[in-house]
Amino acid sequence: MIIFIAIFFYVSLIAIYNSFSQDIKRCYSTEINKYAESVNPEALKAKEYLTKFTKNFKEKYDSVLIIPVVFHVVHNYGPENISKEQILDAIRIINEDFRKLNADTVEIIPPFKPIAADSRIEFRLAKIDPNGNCTDGIDRVVSTLTYNANETTKLVAPSWDRKKYLNIWTVASIESGAAGYAYYPSSVAGQWGEAVDGVMILASYVGSIGTGDYVRARALTHEIGHYLNLIHPWGNSNTPGLPENCYDDDEVEDTPNTIGHTSCNLWAETCGSLDNVQNYMEYAYCDRMFTEGQKQRMRAALNSPISGRNNLWKYSNLLATGVADNFIPPMCPPIADFINNEKFGCDSLTVTFTNLTWHTDTISEYQWSFPNGTPSFSNEKNPIVKYYSSGIFSASLTAINPVGQSTITKDSIIQVLSVQDGYTIPFSESFENDNFPIMDNSKVWYISGNSQKKWKLTNETSASGNFSVFAPLDECADNEYIELYSPLIVFNTTPQNVFSFKYAYAQKDSTSHDRLQVYISTNCGKTWYLRFNKGGEVLQTTNGIYYNNFVPLPEHWKQVNIPIGSFISKPHIRIKFVATKNGNSNPIYIDDLNINSLNVVAENLNNEFLAQIYPNPQIADESNLYLFVMTSKYRIMKLQVLNMLGGKIFEKDLYINEGEHKINLSDQFRLEKGLYLLKLFDNETQYIEKFIKN
Repeated sequence: MIIFIAIFFYVSLIAIYNSFSQDIKRCYSTEINKYAESVNPEALKAKEYLTKFTKNFKEKYDSVLIIPVVFHVVHNYGPENISKEQILDAIRIINEDFRKLNADTVEIIPPFKPIAADSRIEFRLAKIDPNGNCTDGIDRVVSTLTYNANETTKLVAPSWDRKKYLNIWTVASIESGAAGYAYYPSSVAGQWGEAVDGVMILASYVGSIGTGDYVRARALTHEIGHYLNLIHPWGNSNTPGLPENCYDDDEVEDTPNTIGHTSCNLWAETCGSLDNVQNYMEYAYCDRMFTEGQKQRMRAALNSPISGRNNLWKYSNLLATGVADNFIPPMCPPIADFINNEKFGCDSLTVTFTNLTWHTDTISEYQWSFPNGTPSFSNEKNPIVKYYSSGIFSASLTAINPVGQSTITKDSIIQVLSVQDGYTIPFSESFENDNFPIMDNSKVWYISGNSQKKWKLTNETSASGNFSVFAPLDECADNEYIELYSPLIVFNTTPQNVFSFKYAYAQKDSTSHDRLQVYISTNCGKTWYLRFNKGGEVLQTTNGIYYNNFVPLPEHWKQVNIPIGSFISKPHIRIKFVATKNGNSNPIYIDDLNINSLNVVAENLNNEFLAQIYPNPQIADESNLYLFVMTSKYRIMKLQVLNMLGGKIFEKDLYINEGEHKINLSDQFRLEKGLYLLKLFDNETQYIEKFIKN
């Protein structure tokens, strides 16, 4: 009976892994290394040298090689800003894996137990940074480049000297759709690789707690294997399962040739011998081991001068980075940071401030300041503040410990609105006040976004009068956006159900795809609904003519009339314009905003269709994802969800009646954390949007 129960448990565990692996992301190391070899002039020569060095490598002493590590956490205040506890858990897991201390080695099938290796490689978070200062081995950088991350992301969180540290970048999502990737030592040899050498990995694949998961946590072990010159067991490709993989090899003698696996058939024989499916370099996600041959290959990489790997574990470097045995690290001073859960609201707004101070485990005192808030000062770790009056407010935090203090002030992070400070119907704004964004004293237009650039007032062009406003996308980085928020517009009378404005835009070339979106909120800006969404050639107002440094002429202005919809029944609304840079950009101009009682026909009412997935990226404490759809007629549409490799995860027909609809997508499908593509389409129109599931 005991034997039967054990077998049942083991088979059930394999079934769970096989099911789980369908939603698991793969690694991108093969592609990134082939790219590096094509552009790095020193890569192929270094590869030839390292191959010969590895073949002839004979180690006299099997000492433990210690590698100092730094985690660069690139985040935008979402769940990708993983805790120190989660990072420490990841260090624990990779040390157990590389030292064969993981409890699940008992599950290694008998034929491979004799060659399961303790690689005698350990990893420790650095305690001294490249400038000789105290560190806890974690560097946090706020950037929207955490989404769709690529090599450019590493430049906003610069690499620490790769001869002294293993650099690991954690991000919200990766452009290729992968779980992570790393370079072989030879691929990044020389100056070309100094800024990019290391591991990039999804924050949700780090550690087994927080946003992590026990099974996904082994992805970091896999990527560090690549960093130490290990290849996939089926060879240097990203396509397991092909019969021709039997004729490729990973250059390790004791890993049998295999076609490669994405599921846990532990007794598979695909190339005439038993496959090592439980190897950390496989894709089956039931990994338990490195082999003795892989151990020797990794240790050869660490003894080779290629990319400075042989300096990492030297005692002089362990002293320099603070990870040597018996080193007692000093207490580090804090680096203050915080977030607030609300940015906009109506009168009597309640805001929770969350302390995110880092760089130390010891905080003696918190000193918060909340001008115009109640309370206006607090010593609590995570205070709750009430704002009773309207205005735009800042907040500051000073974090103190025995060795130092740090202060951060965030300006204009909260806007509280009152109907007394709003426009009334009829509403008209032509930006003729040169004090923009302050209009008529109490009427303040709020400017935000992820760019340092802002909406600006100009007298160079206008649809009427002397002034208009524009978003200088030509000065922004790609995918940066600039937001412009109106004050409240109070419906003291019944207006025409149409909001109109004029805009002007010209593409710079055929690849330009700048975008303008218009949203409406009924709760002072807490939630938003999309009403206008155009980009590229559909947005332009110049009849297909491209312009450099576009400044619109009178004939370039176009009026847009869009329906307010059911929101007209609310006591007030506010409007948000979002301009997003995509490609070679020109400014986007707007002017002459109106809501009145005139008999205006809304644009494209006969075939009106708008869609939006939200929140996107998903808010940390939001459990559901929603799809907003507005259509002027009954439609039968197909809803698809794809992963970023193009694989279809979900498909369903949606029967959508005329009107506006809020569809709970979380009731339709369940997804792992990551980046996906949603498609909603019929034979007339389609909506395609990348979205992030946190």
